[in-house]
Amino acid sequence: MIEQDTQRLDTVRTNLRLAVALRRTNFAETARKAGMSRNAISQFVSGKTSLSYSNMLAVCDVLDVPIGILHTPDAITESKLKLYRLLRSMPENLASQALELAREAQYIDGDSTKATGAARNTSSTI
Repeated sequence: MIEQDTQRLDTVRTNLRLAVALRRTNFAETARKAGMSRNAISQFVSGKTSLSYSNMLAVCDVLDVPIGILHTPDAITESKLKLYRLLRSMPENLASQALELAREAQYIDGDSTKATGAARNTSSTI
């Protein structure tokens, strides 16, 4: 269990580094905006300290990153973060349409190589 926890923490640290870089900021500025000491994030990312859940939430709020994806490898990319923000602000009816289009394109069910022309052609309705 300890090895699994270490791997998850390493993933969180990597994802925080990526999120900070994608926001074109630095650890000190992110920590300041989150109401933390200037070195708190840097020390966490380097493995020297831990962050409380409330501090992690504050960091995620500053970076506009959902806390749930920090534990997922390869979850932090510029495109995925843009998509997250778009979906978060999208009305439910449009989100449902987008989900249906993604299913038709087979992106949801695991085979992204079989995108249908029909799904791509209807994307302008979103």
